[in-house]
Amino acid sequence: MARRALAHNHLLVGTLAAHLQRQDLDVDLLRRYLHSPDPDRYITREAVQHLDGLTGAVPEEAAEPTWTGVGRRIAREDG
Repeated sequence: MARRALAHNHLLVGTLAAHLQRQDLDVDLLRRYLHSPDPDRYITREAVQHLDGLTGAVPEEAAEPTWTGVGRRIAREDG
């Protein structure tokens, strides 16, 4: 259970970091926010897919990635 909670937390931090990166946040400020010299440690493919779903972006893949679908469902429910 703790491992899944940690993985979920990592996804959420990565999603937020990807959003800030897309907003052209200064790289040094992003590093300070994450307390990490390597933002890509958090901004994973899954985090970007999740953000795409939350923001309504069209995925590049032919089939919609799982995390994009999850993000879309969350965005619809929060609508």
